[in-house]
Amino acid sequence: MEPNIGTPQEMSGSQIVWTMLQEEGVEYVFGVSGITNVPLLHALKQMPSLKFIHAAHEDSATGMADGYSRATGKLAVVVVHNVAGASNTLGNLHNAFNAGSRILVIAGQNDVPIEWSERYMDVDFRPMMSQVTKGCWVVTRGQDLPLAVNRAIKEANTAPTGPVFLAIPTNIQAQTITYFPLPPQGRRVAMAISPEPGALKQAAQLLASAKNPLIFAGRAVADADAVGELVKLAETLAAPVYTCLETKLIFPTSHPLYGGRKTLGADALRTMAASADVLLTVGSNLFLHTDCSETPVVPANTKVIQIDLEPHALARYCPTEVALLADPKSALSALAAAVEGSVSSTARQERWDRVTSSYRQKKDSLEACLNKDWQAVPIGWGAAFREICASLPENAAVVEELATFYGQFSKIAAFREPGSYFTVVDHLGWGLPATLGVALGSPRKPVIGVLGDGTSLFAIQAFWTAARYQIPAVMVILNNGGYGCMRGLFMMYGMTTPPPMTPEDCASYDISGLNFTKLAAEFGIEGRRVTEPTEIRSAIKEAIARNKPSVVEIMISPDGGSSLELYGELMSW
Repeated sequence: MEPNIGTPQEMSGSQIVWTMLQEEGVEYVFGVSGITNVPLLHALKQMPSLKFIHAAHEDSATGMADGYSRATGKLAVVVVHNVAGASNTLGNLHNAFNAGSRILVIAGQNDVPIEWSERYMDVDFRPMMSQVTKGCWVVTRGQDLPLAVNRAIKEANTAPTGPVFLAIPTNIQAQTITYFPLPPQGRRVAMAISPEPGALKQAAQLLASAKNPLIFAGRAVADADAVGELVKLAETLAAPVYTCLETKLIFPTSHPLYGGRKTLGADALRTMAASADVLLTVGSNLFLHTDCSETPVVPANTKVIQIDLEPHALARYCPTEVALLADPKSALSALAAAVEGSVSSTARQERWDRVTSSYRQKKDSLEACLNKDWQAVPIGWGAAFREICASLPENAAVVEELATFYGQFSKIAAFREPGSYFTVVDHLGWGLPATLGVALGSPRKPVIGVLGDGTSLFAIQAFWTAARYQIPAVMVILNNGGYGCMRGLFMMYGMTTPPPMTPEDCASYDISGLNFTKLAAEFGIEGRRVTEPTEIRSAIKEAIARNKPSVVEIMISPDGGSSLELYGELMSW
């Protein structure tokens, strides 16, 4: 059914949902069929411009939607049934929430009001969903459905963007409702907010006179399409740029001013902040850390300038010298223009030489580590990374989920353009489905997932979807025979808390014996198991050339083969 914008029409609730999403420009609907979403999926079959991607599991559906939204910046839709199914979306909704992904989760709901009846397979979803979404609602009257869908779409797409959740009872899905159209342009919110001139001038003066300016940037830069503006400001100041939670590319990792992704440790954040006399932060949630800190993460003698579109995020984690409520793209561009010509050329050149020299030294040291014994068998992590990077086409999009290295792959590979790199360090089981979502959203790019064996097993249903829709993604799975990250943690804990744990002790909490090449073949996906480092490059290139779902399984030494040295090299950056 084609939309007829402007004319009231009699439609079922389900037809209204799909009409509004079609008008919004939605392409794919990811989901799982169930008891309470039959009317929705029945009506979806009448909308040829919307393609349903069956995910075989709710968490995989959400991971695919997340990957698609990150790659395209568009709204992705997930359809699940009831809270029993919707609860399976929580893990990857957590990832999507941290990444600001534009996702609308629609859950079918039983008809009986929850206040008066214990509904089959149902609980109140709002307490759990409210923590991983920008908003969650249940539609209780058919007349309110268009307004509810309109609000959900608007919230998901309005910066700071993020997932939303909408529950629709089956009777309202099937109910005939008079639809008074709500045109999509009416829910567009202009967010190009410029910084207040006085505050901008003060911030520019602080940066221009700083001896050691430093920039700490989050996903707000990528969300605002402001990577170019950030590069311009960093180069104008000759300031190093550190990133946090690189859910998507924030700053080119090949740039000599790239300081690397900081870990969520108080000491690492404190050391970084203490190295600057003026610290410019872009985005919120940058100073989250996983350990307890008895002293402030940002020392008192470091002056902080903040840029954010969220008023509540400003001056939230530390005392702030200047707080700019502004769109990062507008603010970064204005700052670059304001400081240009005001920075001492001598001081700038000295900083440039110092920062870029440090970058080259770190790169050289890392390169030596990757090249060390790279042809040894079993394959070491360094050799695997070395050959994977060598096999990536210039225009590739890489999806990375490697728990062992916790989001540090960006320091190894050279990512230059927005849309070239996506990762997560939170809920596991994101990488495999996200690779498929990115591939659907990037049809003109080769898409390669660089994935761990343990994390892939969390979402193995994604193999079925890849084969069913022939999604042209290359899934590179590094198989070290189990949870390498956990082995290391158990062994380190045993050193300080006797008795020490041996690899045999760790086996009780591990997985082993998996053959992803055979498993992929059972789903109808061609794959190749690689045991020699010299075979990695050709295997990946052959898989990319195949232009259909493919698996390259790299057999990594269970002890990682100098993985501790490589891990230390990355974490010291």
